[in-house]
Amino acid sequence: MFTDKLREGSTGPAAKILFGIIIVSFAVAGVGSYLIPDRNDEPVKVNGVKIPEYELENQVRIEKSKLERQFGKKFFEQQMAIDDNFNNKFKASILERMINDETLSQLIEKDGVDIPAVLVKSRIRSMPEFQVNGEFNQDQYQKVLSMAGFQSPDAFGEALRNDIAKETFLKPVIEGEFALPGEVGHLTDLLTENRTYTMVNINKSKFIGNVEVTEEQIKDYYEAHKDNYLNADKVKFTYIYLTTDDVEADVHYTDEDLTNFFNLHTELYTVPEKREISHILFTGDDAMEKAKEVKAKLDAGEDFAALAQQYSQDPSSAKNGGKLPAFASGHQDKSIDSAAFALEKVGDVSEPVESDFGVHIIKLNKIVPKTSKTFEESKSDVISRFVKQQSQEVFLDKRQIVADVSFENPDSLDFAAKEANSSDKDHPSDTVKVQTYDFLASDAKDLKFPFSEKAVLDKVFDQELRESGMNSDLIELGPNAFVVVHIEDYVPKTPKKLDEVKKSIIADISADASRAGVNTYVDGLIATLAKGESIDGEAASGKITIDKPKTISRLDNKVDESVSRNVFELARADKGNINYGKYEDKDGNAYILILNDVEIRSEPDASRDDFLTQQISNMKSKADNVVLINSARDKSKIEYNLSKKYLNGSSDSSED
Repeated sequence: MFTDKLREGSTGPAAKILFGIIIVSFAVAGVGSYLIPDRNDEPVKVNGVKIPEYELENQVRIEKSKLERQFGKKFFEQQMAIDDNFNNKFKASILERMINDETLSQLIEKDGVDIPAVLVKSRIRSMPEFQVNGEFNQDQYQKVLSMAGFQSPDAFGEALRNDIAKETFLKPVIEGEFALPGEVGHLTDLLTENRTYTMVNINKSKFIGNVEVTEEQIKDYYEAHKDNYLNADKVKFTYIYLTTDDVEADVHYTDEDLTNFFNLHTELYTVPEKREISHILFTGDDAMEKAKEVKAKLDAGEDFAALAQQYSQDPSSAKNGGKLPAFASGHQDKSIDSAAFALEKVGDVSEPVESDFGVHIIKLNKIVPKTSKTFEESKSDVISRFVKQQSQEVFLDKRQIVADVSFENPDSLDFAAKEANSSDKDHPSDTVKVQTYDFLASDAKDLKFPFSEKAVLDKVFDQELRESGMNSDLIELGPNAFVVVHIEDYVPKTPKKLDEVKKSIIADISADASRAGVNTYVDGLIATLAKGESIDGEAASGKITIDKPKTISRLDNKVDESVSRNVFELARADKGNINYGKYEDKDGNAYILILNDVEIRSEPDASRDDFLTQQISNMKSKADNVVLINSARDKSKIEYNLSKKYLNGSSDSSED
């Protein structure tokens, strides 16, 4: 929901990534519609209400960021290797979710769910994103909203009101389901099931031989598989790439600015008072009693260092008479800290003090007074810190200008650069530059930042952006950098000449022959197993290795996830019999799984059953939610823009 996104983005570096891309339309609110080009590119209408392309792009970017944080930066690259249409399918799935959200919002509005303003205000004041030290803070509220791209609290309040309305509307669905005892028992049996299996690995090196490949075979293979031997497509584009470091030159200041900064941050240029102490540590049940005895000896005039060496149970300091390094207030255990800074004169000794370590007697050896640097002594550091701080504000201003103007003038980035450079009328600059990348190949390696970033590459090679002839949206690269691109020219993939790929074709033909040999051999092994015969004798040929039987549970993470999944997808065999299946791993290596035994180890466990009961109830609630949304969709007129590449598989629905 909306608040989940806000909560996720309100802390840490991800905040500005998320907030910088929430609904670009907020950034241009109030600008006359005659200034904004009519892109007419909405992918869908729901009962006449448009879902704009830029909102979809924002959601896609957010979801991609989540998945890459969860599964790693190469997640989408790996998925594309499996399915080259993955990005389009992913984008279409996000759009379907947005359609569901819009149909639900319209249903809620029609149903008359009304959320009073006082409830919205109460929710805002209770949100931790807007609190400082546990209390609502107006400055923090304004700061977070500004980072999120909301031009006013009203815009945020309306979005939150819609979120609360959905919660209220769906509450009966979420809380109205329950689990039956039989369902819990069945799920328990599944989760506590152990399976014993044997893995048979096929040694594919035994099937690689000298394959005679003729010129005719090479030509035929080349013609049949031309798409496998292509020169990469290339793109020429202009771009604006800006970082906070780039705009440091645009930060201007006076001596008064620097003095004010220095006065506001005196703690940066002050070394606080420190105390150097010695201590005697006592531990154990009689620690306080021992400490009082030693304190009496000190009061009688005995030497502190000698007593520390004799009695202290802190060996590292005892050998030095109990001496500890100097420390500032707040850098020691609270009890030790308080006792040390309560002593007034060098040589004073405290009463026994309890801490998390034991009981201490503390002696003050030295007071290192507080020291402060003057403004002149600190000036170079003040300048550096001031520029760093102000460059963030300058960067955010220029980022917003580039976002606005590149959207309003979609045919070129020149207008955006010009406006951003002239934003400070007193100090025009040339920091924001339109640069040209003269043909980037889609298979290029070792690219430098920012072109090494997947988000940038995806946009540069985006077919819809290329065909639109428009500027891209802002591509956020963390809180301190962004890119905007404009495609200037494109060279599609072209077939490589036969002579260039001849060696690769011979290798591919040989690999195909090897793969065919493996498949034929595996089918023979499966046929042997089907007769109830053993395949152990094949191990002597070196063509297979048979692992020792292994027993795993469904939740076992000690074996490869795909192997575990395949083991538990095998049907149970009658007692005394086996079941089996043939598979390939991600590297194309064939293997056979033989299911030897299935054992259910369900034992009474009240906490587990309570957890499963809740999970089943949640699943049923989600199913009810799907029914509700499908019903709302069936009664809605949903009009897809089939010119969108990612919607080629979708169809219109228009039931009133």
